[in-house]
Amino acid sequence: MILTPKRVSWLVCTWFFLLPQCRSIEEATIENLQEESTLTEYQMTSLTGRRDGDRLPVQLVFEASSSSLRMDLLFRIGVPTRLESGQYQWNRQDEVLEGLVGASSVTFLGGQSDNPNLGGVFQLFSASGVPTYKVTLPTSEVKRPGTPLVIPSH
Repeated sequence: MILTPKRVSWLVCTWFFLLPQCRSIEEATIENLQEESTLTEYQMTSLTGRRDGDRLPVQLVFEASSSSLRMDLLFRIGVPTRLESGQYQWNRQDEVLEGLVGASSVTFLGGQSDNPNLGGVFQLFSASGVPTYKVTLPTSEVKRPGTPLVIPSH
């Protein structure tokens, strides 16, 4: 096959449009809204819960070397599924932060006969009601309590 300028141009355009589709698996992230930075040291270590009719109580845990963030969330399953209530507790070195959790988006898939999948964008509010952190959760399987979380190695 001879690479003519037209073929090279076509290959470059094809590569340009297909490259975004080949991105790596998304990871859960925590962003500091005041400093506009991502807290890269935190890893999601568990996402557990058990569906009970139209309710799904979930616990989401992130950990870093000397701190942990636990989010206790209650979802009402419907069209659309929504966050009914949420609280967090963040143990960081010499301080404990606590507050409410809000959701700007929620994704819910399945869960009738198998484990549901949940994702979304959540805000952690300070004691004064100001959104201070944003947690982005890609759609992930909610494991039953006691089941180990398998994090992709990609």
